[in-house]
Amino acid sequence: MKQDILAGASLFLPPEPDDLSDLDIDPVMIEGLILKALSMRSSMVAQDIADLLCLPYFGVIEPVIEQLRANRLIEVARGDLQAISYVLAISDAGRERAGQFFEQSTYVGPAPVSLHSYTAAIKAQTIRSIQVNSRRLIAAFKGLVFDQEILTQIGPAVNSGQSIFLYGPPGNGKTSISERIVEAFGGSIFIPSCIEVNGSIVRLFDDYNHVPLTPEEDSRLSQKYDKRWRLIKRPVIIVGGELTMQSLDLIWSDESRTYEAPFQMKANGGAFMIDDFGRQRMDPKELLNRWIVPLEKKADFLSLHTGVKIEVPFDQLIIFSTNLDPKDLVDEAFLRRIRYKIPISNPSEDNFKKIWSIMSAAKGLPYSDEVVDYFVEKHMRPVHRPFRGCIPRDILDLVIDSCRYHQTELTLTPELLDDAAQAYFVKLEDRLKNEVI
Repeated sequence: MKQDILAGASLFLPPEPDDLSDLDIDPVMIEGLILKALSMRSSMVAQDIADLLCLPYFGVIEPVIEQLRANRLIEVARGDLQAISYVLAISDAGRERAGQFFEQSTYVGPAPVSLHSYTAAIKAQTIRSIQVNSRRLIAAFKGLVFDQEILTQIGPAVNSGQSIFLYGPPGNGKTSISERIVEAFGGSIFIPSCIEVNGSIVRLFDDYNHVPLTPEEDSRLSQKYDKRWRLIKRPVIIVGGELTMQSLDLIWSDESRTYEAPFQMKANGGAFMIDDFGRQRMDPKELLNRWIVPLEKKADFLSLHTGVKIEVPFDQLIIFSTNLDPKDLVDEAFLRRIRYKIPISNPSEDNFKKIWSIMSAAKGLPYSDEVVDYFVEKHMRPVHRPFRGCIPRDILDLVIDSCRYHQTELTLTPELLDDAAQAYFVKLEDRLKNEVI
């Protein structure tokens, strides 16, 4: 079949089906999408139907329409010389048949691809085929301030395509590091809008987690390809405390009678970061046990609401990020399964100043070592407060808020820094002493 995808991550292009024999799904599903679309809109131009389903009219949509016309489920309301410009309307019998399809699913949109085609496409675009050298990694991390030895640890971890455990105090850029790791991968991947599984629709592409590209950004979109697929940047999906065991499986909607793909499936071809690991509404061991097999076999098993299990690719860099001690979260046996454990420590004082300088330039505020020295000597060192990478950004934001409130020019003064520090740093013990009980 033409839909058997050719390997080669850098040149991957899903071939456009020429006729129904090239299609990787049952034509009955195309019939249902056409009838549901006409039922909702009463009439449509034949070309518009093809565009809605993201399939070619000639060879694919046209024979299905001709079959529907022969069965008197649709009819030509108006017609010019070319069938592609016919205005088609649904008959009473067609509306009844559409109702049967609506009972199965209310989905109307781009036609799905088969699970087989999706699996082959992810294999062809696997992150494990990408080699990241030091030059590429340094370019991706440009603008971040961190201890240089971190790169020597991250580089091999990225090339492994396995799993990474980032741990250390909060506010030091673990999330930013995760995003830059995928930036180092570079490139883009094709994913389908949705997938057909046992006659059901699984929605995969979504505007929140996936960033589509334009023909100007990737020349493949100027070529002939299967429009059911969307070209996106390699995804970076970050979840935190909201993660539950239920959200790691197919999510069934009784209203639309479709499935939503889980986070890890949407992250295929990119990275999936579990931020604040250990603070989810589940035992960390329960989550990690869920992924013992996928991490080792690179395949995940999801459940349909009917109880049927399906196998899907598990092809992403899994990044666990935590502010807690890893040994308090999981046992040694599981830590061995997580290939790379990388500590992200507090910045040195020199790096703290570099971060402050970068943030000042980004926010339009003046910078001087004297300003930072004042802040450190008054608000950090006396109370042995540790340096955090997020502090410069947060303090400068508070200064900007104050300047805007007082309608003054953006500047930095000791008084503004003192006010920002008072608002930012919580001295709970002092406040509790002054409370009247």
